Amino acid sequence: MNLKCKRTDLIEAVNIVEKAVPVKTTLPIMEGIYLEAKDDCFHLVGNNMDLGLECVIPAEVKEKGMVVVKANLFSVAVKKLPDFEEDVYLEVDDKEQIKIACGNAKFDFATASAEDFPLLPLVEDENCFEIKETYLKNMVRQTVYAISTKEDKPVLTGVYFDISDGTIHVVGCDGYRVAIRKEEIDTDKEIKFILPGKNAKELLSIIGDSEDSIQISLSKNNVKMSLKNCTFVSRIIDGEYLNYKSVADHKNNLVIEVETKKILNSIDRAAMIVSESAKSYVLLNIEDDSVFINCESVMGKVNDKFSVNMIGEPMQIAFNPRYLIDAFKNVDDETVKFSFSTPVTPTVISPVEGDRFTYIVLPVRMK
Repeated sequence: MNLKCKRTDLIEAVNIVEKAVPVKTTLPIMEGIYLEAKDDCFHLVGNNMDLGLECVIPAEVKEKGMVVVKANLFSVAVKKLPDFEEDVYLEVDDKEQIKIACGNAKFDFATASAEDFPLLPLVEDENCFEIKETYLKNMVRQTVYAISTKEDKPVLTGVYFDISDGTIHVVGCDGYRVAIRKEEIDTDKEIKFILPGKNAKELLSIIGDSEDSIQISLSKNNVKMSLKNCTFVSRIIDGEYLNYKSVADHKNNLVIEVETKKILNSIDRAAMIVSESAKSYVLLNIEDDSVFINCESVMGKVNDKFSVNMIGEPMQIAFNPRYLIDAFKNVDDETVKFSFSTPVTPTVISPVEGDRFTYIVLPVRMK
């Protein structure tokens, strides 16, 4: 293998594929990054069997070839290359040592045979759809925070994708709250899958905010997302997801419109004295176009107040403040609608107009 590529391209590719290199594994070959030079391209692959990532960057290939190099060594070396030089030269010699050169910096590392490296699973492009990169990023960002961290219900540890009738819903739920994002897309396919939460978070660190389209393809066990120069392949979680649409059905006895930043800051202040171990909560007393916030714990007391537009009967209701903070932090709208049914039934946070997002939060029963 003998090639030349750009330093910045190489660093970007390594930053991506190393996310799929396992920290611990019984297969030493998987601790490496697969490198292949062919057809004026340089392919880099990381794979932990749960998530696989492949990046392809332009290169001047003098000699084709493939090897596996220890990920931690290769990553550190690439990131320490001198930044005054853009061209990086990589060559594998007769002793299967990879030589990396950039400016006056030179590295020699041992390699392993590429034959034993597990390449990404094949996912055909038949069962697929396309979505704008910026839509996908925002939809995952605004739902993944609500997934469960408990393994007793595996389906709730992932982000649910539901595509039907030209609409995509992305859902996160942990049993106490549900986050739903909705967008219209150009497809007549019906596709449903659950993306593991850990892999969804890695996806967020890879994709950008462009208007480019990402193709998403599904097989029996895996989902593939084809980005501009990167392929993301993840295992999917097997199981039946909850009926989130029925959870979203809601009768409103009280509706308030409030500035997102105002209610977020107020609840955040109250949460300063909340202790998870003591099961503390914030109390919202809603009346006379105002919200009075009260929080008491062994550490002290916080009171706050802000004005809202209110329609309906006064209500007193309590919440785990973290659930509200997570929801409001992930709202991009300046103003939101907060809808209540009773003090013990789920409440809904939604846009003032439209239904792009729906956040459902279960209140705390007051003693």
